[in-house]
Amino acid sequence: MARRHQDLICWQLADELRQLIFKHTGEGSAAGRDLRFASNFRDAISSACRNQAEGFAKYYHKAQIPYFNTARSSLKEVEDGIRDGQLRGHFSDDLANEMTTLCKRASVANLRYLKALNRPDPD
Repeated sequence: MARRHQDLICWQLADELRQLIFKHTGEGSAAGRDLRFASNFRDAISSACRNQAEGFAKYYHKAQIPYFNTARSSLKEVEDGIRDGQLRGHFSDDLANEMTTLCKRASVANLRYLKALNRPDPD
């Protein structure tokens, strides 16, 4: 049972992806020189992490649902941003594949958590 948002697998995977994205959109990188792209891309992955953290802090499980839905949307935005970065020449195919795999894992974990939140309360 998770006691902190950092204990959630979905948050851990999203945070791992955030670290990877920040590393490859930092100063001196091709993506980092594309300021608008880097800013939007970083905001999208940070949004996923922030919404999971904020949602987890809600007392009632049902109150968490909107936050994890928003995180799910942010992860889809990140997935598209990975493809965008690849097409712009910012990310190699290998890096894009690594990011995409991690993004999909984070999305699946987020969806599983959402499904658990939607289960009826036991009698």
